[in-house]
Amino acid sequence: MIILEMIVVGVIATVILDIWQQVFRLLTGLPITNWAMVGRWAAYIPKGQLAHKNIGETPAVANEATIGWIVHYVVGVGYAVVYLILLLILGIEPGFAPAIIFGAISVSVTWFVMEPILGAGVMASHLPKHGLVRVQDFTSHLSFGFGLFLGVIIFRAVFGAG
Repeated sequence: MIILEMIVVGVIATVILDIWQQVFRLLTGLPITNWAMVGRWAAYIPKGQLAHKNIGETPAVANEATIGWIVHYVVGVGYAVVYLILLLILGIEPGFAPAIIFGAISVSVTWFVMEPILGAGVMASHLPKHGLVRVQDFTSHLSFGFGLFLGVIIFRAVFGAG
């Protein structure tokens, strides 16, 4: 049942992040994350290329948007797995504070790994609106944390687990 919980919680948290990015777009005009670029990046890994000077200048691949959205949701489930296992190891019950803290910490992967690998620089420093992108990144990960919290509540209400 724990594996099902991890999957459901991860999907819910990722949906919450996606909803938040749409709200943020409406509030600021900043587009949501372009998951096609993540798909392009993922498609180049088997070809031996992990890092890109500018992923937008890397030649497109077939179905990159679909690949990107799949990667996005697989990563969301992966984060839920890490979150729930970490809580289990630490003996902490899932709750609002642990979920928000996990979300806040998880943005470090975006800032210090993914954005540099995609050519956006550390903390999106190579992008024109890098300050706004940083806010989007951080609030998106906080929303993901909230989604982890909500996902556990929903899962346990539906399946009676916990």
